Amino acid sequence: MLHCIEQDSLERRRSVYGLGNTIAVSDSCFLDTVTSCLKHCPTAFNVQSARLAVLFGKEHHCFWDLVWQNMKAVIPADKVPASQTRIDGFKRAYATILFFEDTKALADLKKQFPLYKKNMPTWMQQGNGILQYMIWQTLAENEIGASLQHYNELIEKDMPKIFGIPKHWKMVAQMPCGSIEKEPAPKTFLPIEDRLLVLK
Repeated sequence: MLHCIEQDSLERRRSVYGLGNTIAVSDSCFLDTVTSCLKHCPTAFNVQSARLAVLFGKEHHCFWDLVWQNMKAVIPADKVPASQTRIDGFKRAYATILFFEDTKALADLKKQFPLYKKNMPTWMQQGNGILQYMIWQTLAENEIGASLQHYNELIEKDMPKIFGIPKHWKMVAQMPCGSIEKEPAPKTFLPIEDRLLVLK
């Protein structure tokens, strides 16, 4: 018999912006969970190209300071207050998980399987998306709030010199996470009948 994931478990995973700087598990438990997701995430050709960096404490704060420093230099003046509030909210979280793709792994895979090389970047992004969801869902199961952010272009050039990130790791996304201090607003949905086609 097919056993479905409980609906409330799926509903628990939301984009949480009201984050705090505590979690109910130890850092080692947190890292073990993230590591397990990274290890067991499915990937095309078993390429295992996803890379992660987990930032705690001062490194977490430094990261969001970097985001804001680069962001305020390019946004209009009238957007500064709201943008700073948003970034400060991420900085108040407990930790940040950074998602990358290893471009060397992609290059090697293209050499091994040239027939499929045009599709490989898409497949690798899909694998990274699966990893993001695995971690996000697992955090939600442990009552840790998170959201997925994309400030890539603002900061990726600084990542090697400031955080020691290898230059061949291409940034994909950022996930600030921590205690849920404010529940997200109710979510609206498009009619399922417009989104699901069943053929028999």
